[in-house]
Amino acid sequence: MAKCGPECEETLREIERFLDHELDDVIRVKVERHLSGCNECTDKATFRVHLKALIQVKCAEHEVPEGLRDRLRTLLATVDTGFDRG
Repeated sequence: MAKCGPECEETLREIERFLDHELDDVIRVKVERHLSGCNECTDKATFRVHLKALIQVKCAEHEVPEGLRDRLRTLLATVDTGFDRG
């Protein structure tokens, strides 16, 4: 597996906002371009999509305690993406 570089780090830092369609056009295009050529980051983004979808389905199926959704969103935003920073 290839070692991630600065572009991967930047992409993964923006991935949640990218998946939530919250990026401006310049950054969105940059992330899309990187994802089109980096299988490792694409795999991580795909995992996040599936995880968010699973959480959304489970939260819809069951009564969720107040504040849990916000805690899950915060956790998703801060969870380690698996990027090797060292």
